[in-house]
Amino acid sequence: MTVLDSSDPLPLWAQLAGELRRRLSSGEFDERFPTEVELTVTFGVSRATVREAIRRLRGEGLLDARRGSGTFVVHRQLDAPILGTSGLAQAITAAGLVETSRVLRIEEGPAGETPARWLRLEPHATVQWVERLRYADGEPLALDLSAIALDKAQRKALVAGDLSQGSLYGLLAELCDLRITGGSERLRAVTCGAAERKLLRPGRGEGVFEVERVAYSADHPVEWRRSLVRGRGYVIEATWGTFPSPGRR
Repeated sequence: MTVLDSSDPLPLWAQLAGELRRRLSSGEFDERFPTEVELTVTFGVSRATVREAIRRLRGEGLLDARRGSGTFVVHRQLDAPILGTSGLAQAITAAGLVETSRVLRIEEGPAGETPARWLRLEPHATVQWVERLRYADGEPLALDLSAIALDKAQRKALVAGDLSQGSLYGLLAELCDLRITGGSERLRAVTCGAAERKLLRPGRGEGVFEVERVAYSADHPVEWRRSLVRGRGYVIEATWGTFPSPGRR
């Protein structure tokens, strides 16, 4: 039994909601959410406390309850026709979620073989490296590593900017007078390494896919990016040919 702290000024229902929220984020309840009876036994609280915690989590859109069927975990999806068309920041906010980033690395360094090939640089050429862990409502969603071809003044300007929220391309336009006009992407399913899994915290059985991007300003390649994106909750949609519009099926 997991006992909550009755001496804590935080109400028991709030403590329980916080613990369930943490476990939901880790993917513990992906296969099945516990019944009210199971939760009362597990946490040593009353049925009323359990119901209030569940009610609050339902209000946050994390759970859904159906009469006669029990309580289910809600997996919110972020829809993007193509990842680069709107950007992850816009997709997150469009879904009504709070978008933030944690900067893991921002430094100058040599481009290296792969980024240099795509950016039309020598491997020893200096680029601006930016690595960010991207969040949706506090839950890690993607790990981005970018190599950006900037001059010295542009690199200095970007480092001074706020990379904790919003679009990297917005900052490039605002601080470096550099506008991204297009790009290409390749997507493939991959397996997380231990360090990447620790950061992204994918749920049990959850897949991860890798997106390799090259972004351009006019005809000049500006950014090479490798993103690892959690499979749960992100949908990529493409259409082709002639098909009935929604409502005409």
